[in-house]
Amino acid sequence: MSKTFQLTILGSNAAMPAFGRMTSCQSINYNDNYFLIDAGEGAQIRMTEYKVKRNRLRCIYISHLHGDHVFGLPGILTSYNHYNRSTPLHLFGPTGIKAYIEAMLAAGQTTLRFELIITEMDHTTPQVIWKSHELTVTAFPLKHRIATYGYRFDEQLSQYNIIPQKIKEHRLSISEIKEIKSGNNVRQGDAELQYLDLVYPRDKPRSYAYCSDTVYDESIVPTIKDVTALYHETTYTSEFAKEAEERYHTTGMQAAKIAQLANAGLLITGHYSSRYRRGDEPYLEAKSYFAETLKGYDGMIHNL
Repeated sequence: MSKTFQLTILGSNAAMPAFGRMTSCQSINYNDNYFLIDAGEGAQIRMTEYKVKRNRLRCIYISHLHGDHVFGLPGILTSYNHYNRSTPLHLFGPTGIKAYIEAMLAAGQTTLRFELIITEMDHTTPQVIWKSHELTVTAFPLKHRIATYGYRFDEQLSQYNIIPQKIKEHRLSISEIKEIKSGNNVRQGDAELQYLDLVYPRDKPRSYAYCSDTVYDESIVPTIKDVTALYHETTYTSEFAKEAEERYHTTGMQAAKIAQLANAGLLITGHYSSRYRRGDEPYLEAKSYFAETLKGYDGMIHNL
């Protein structure tokens, strides 16, 4: 049975809360371990409303330092003093995130009662920034008005299980068994044994990519290639393409093109301009070009 790999959207509006939508924040639950992506205004409220388990939160990933992506962060961090958190919390973000947190804590003369491990990023190519035996997280640069990163989450599946009779049939050695369980073919004399012929089938690894606040940029396609689900900002419709370009944002149509080029299994829209009361316009534009599109909204839960 597959482990839980669940996305919850906590905020889907751009710039400021509007029409019942909070600003950018998402939660990933993988096997009851939680990861937060961005922390816009209202993030703490949404975490409570949508039952994000605070003390199971392992990492927070901040895309960039514009307020609609970080104004909820101080509340989340300082509230842990009331929850008696003792386990370390990892925080990733662009250069400047450490100064932002330190200034906030100093101004309020606040001391966190748990270890906050801050990693600042300034890399210009995709890099793996966090890895466990279950999940790998890659940060990759996006093109926005300030330093901005997208994030890709990749499931790390356990080793293959060998069909017992195949061990006897091919007289597999211990080293050969290890290679096959790791997904490698093995050679015996002139013959090459295909590992897929010797193991039980397993589920395809699942993945999720988060791309918020970026101009249309095809250079990210190789990094998000074949992702199970892609969240890509759809701030505007094509009617405002010029404004999108000037403000380093994306239209629904442009996000759909990125999803198509990346062969994404699913596109999820979001980061809607407040000119859209329901957010339907950017979503419908994207869906008209890329059929496998879902409208992102506050409270949306999607199992990958």
